[in-house]
Amino acid sequence: MENHEFLIENSQVIAKLTGSLQGEAAARLRATLLTYIADGYNSFTIDFSHVNNIDSTGLGILVTIQKRALQGGGSITLQGLHGTVKTAFDRTRLSKAFTIADAAQAVA
Repeated sequence: MENHEFLIENSQVIAKLTGSLQGEAAARLRATLLTYIADGYNSFTIDFSHVNNIDSTGLGILVTIQKRALQGGGSITLQGLHGTVKTAFDRTRLSKAFTIADAAQAVA
């Protein structure tokens, strides 16, 4: 079950994700984030503190969003990676491709 929360703070979109980022849930997130990009936002912080699983679809969508954000002069920061989600980023080496905030930088 997903229950994502999106906030805009200082021209930055903060996405607090919940549940699993796979298949249809990942596609819905992609559509939402692309809408923000179309509206002129290009800086994102994505909080994974409450995400328990991610698959290749979810990872691919994040790569797409990062590419679009960078093209617009923005950035994407990930935070709260843990458990199998962190393992997925480490195994695919995407943890080196994204800016990952440590606990001290996390959004409250």
